Amino acid sequence: MLGKLGLSTVLVDRFLRPFFEAIYVTPLAQQSSACFRFVLRMLAEGRTSLPERGMQAVADQLAEDLLVRLCSPIVEVRPTGVRIDAEWKDFDAVVLAVDLPAARAFLPELDQTDEGTRSSTWYFALPSPPPVSEPLIVLNSTLQTGPDEADLPRLVNVAFPSLVQPSYAPKGWDLAAVTVRGPEKLGFGESWVRHELGCLFGIGSLDAWRLLRVYHLDFHQPAQWPRTLQPRVPVASGIYVCGDHCAEPTLDSAMRSGQRAAEAVLEDLPALQ
Repeated sequence: MLGKLGLSTVLVDRFLRPFFEAIYVTPLAQQSSACFRFVLRMLAEGRTSLPERGMQAVADQLAEDLLVRLCSPIVEVRPTGVRIDAEWKDFDAVVLAVDLPAARAFLPELDQTDEGTRSSTWYFALPSPPPVSEPLIVLNSTLQTGPDEADLPRLVNVAFPSLVQPSYAPKGWDLAAVTVRGPEKLGFGESWVRHELGCLFGIGSLDAWRLLRVYHLDFHQPAQWPRTLQPRVPVASGIYVCGDHCAEPTLDSAMRSGQRAAEAVLEDLPALQ
């Protein structure tokens, strides 16, 4: 698609490639042009934001006025119920709203070849002000020199969420979120991340940056290729499925998938009863 658009090599290598590799944490050559067009349109036409109370606020809002049971691992599902330990709970319908690895555990008929991207996010606290003063995503536009680099760890972007939501850091401090592409087994550690950050920002010492937490994601999001699973179509004899593996691997698509699954349940509910 990029070749047909006639975009310059500089624009692709210095902006579009690092930007979309930062979004999807996967090499651009492995990305879908449909996902590319969708996200570019959403970013161009819409607005981006962060909840004041963090991403947990989204789940809290969805859970309002619902009976939610936590810390209750499901061990088996069927069209009209779920099993918690040895106890079955019956329902009119069951929606499997989990990531792809978890969905496969319950529904082995799902595509077992669909792999996912892997990444880690490193959170640092640093004294104000941060290296950038605007709510920007800092991209690593260093040119990749060969195909083997797709298999190497790469710091893809740095953001300072506290510049968007001041509630994310106490007064006098800022929060940095550093995303690294690649599995944990590649062996990169804090010293490597600090070195890459120093090179990116031209900072000799990051001693004032205090590491808060690291999240290693063995399944960041599904790989991008055409999917056969449709959110509106019940699978496994009546169990509804939704998630980013049912559509494009984005938060927006995951939530739209959930909405479509809910609409399908409501449409089928008279027959279920």
